[in-house]
Amino acid sequence: MAVVHDQALGLRRLISQRPADSVLGIAPGLRMGTWVISVISGTPESGKTTIATNLSALLGQTGRHVVLVDGNVGMLTCNRLLGTEPRYSLEDLFTDRRDLPEILVPGAAGIRVLPGGARILALKRLSARGQQEVLERLRSLEVLADVILIDTGNAQSTDTLAYALSSDIVLAVALPQRDSLLHTYSLVKRLLLQRADLRVGWIMNRCRSVMQAQRVGRQVEQLFSRQFGNSVQLLGSIMEDNNVSAAAEQNACFWLASPDSAAAKGLSALAVEIRYRIMSVPEAGSGLHAFLARLSDFLRPPALLPIPKEEEQPWLVA
Repeated sequence: MAVVHDQALGLRRLISQRPADSVLGIAPGLRMGTWVISVISGTPESGKTTIATNLSALLGQTGRHVVLVDGNVGMLTCNRLLGTEPRYSLEDLFTDRRDLPEILVPGAAGIRVLPGGARILALKRLSARGQQEVLERLRSLEVLADVILIDTGNAQSTDTLAYALSSDIVLAVALPQRDSLLHTYSLVKRLLLQRADLRVGWIMNRCRSVMQAQRVGRQVEQLFSRQFGNSVQLLGSIMEDNNVSAAAEQNACFWLASPDSAAAKGLSALAVEIRYRIMSVPEAGSGLHAFLARLSDFLRPPALLPIPKEEEQPWLVA
């Protein structure tokens, strides 16, 4: 574990010295293709939105060009955490009332937020030409971002599945409690049954200790490896930290408000793992074009696979 903490400390030092420099492998103003990352969880109140928002701010602070998509339809939770008040949403793009630059909201650390406001699969209501026009307008995000991070909604939503199955990477957030582990495991299994080449990073959130996070996370890895090879990897953990809730009450990111907190250090280590274990693999990132091509497939049959029966597992303990 010393290696992870050393990485986090090194990243923090680099950021303090060069806040907009090539910390995670990309210089400001230089785009090297767009990565699409969806953040999911099997249960509500898992901290999924908090991690998505703060990770976006961290990547923005370190020189990435980030667009955060708020997939929590009607809730605008990402905007609340960032203290922004959007005037428009994705629905305005669908109905051709506003262009994409008008809808994007500036956020902390230079990131842009795309408020959801409508189900992405609401595109099904449009004609084939209308769908194509919206997808073309969304494709313009490629010139604005090298990372598009999607905070998905409810685990049972077909939008969540469509976003996740279309992405380059999925980050699965689970609490170290039985219910959260079981439902997140079931959701990830459903995704892998439908798309075997999907890469999933498992994140343990609100853990009592690093040892607890490692113990449960490694068992998750082993369980998935027996069924799907190395598709699921434990990427990191965030410790239980009062600074997280305190920042949320102030509509702020804990990464910016409490940079020396335990949660911020865990997030730094997580960013390092994403950079070196996932984004360093050139063939893994397919870009926005591939994401939109996959997404368009969900506008047509066949339907998504049924939810697999949740299995009792011996490692599902608090």
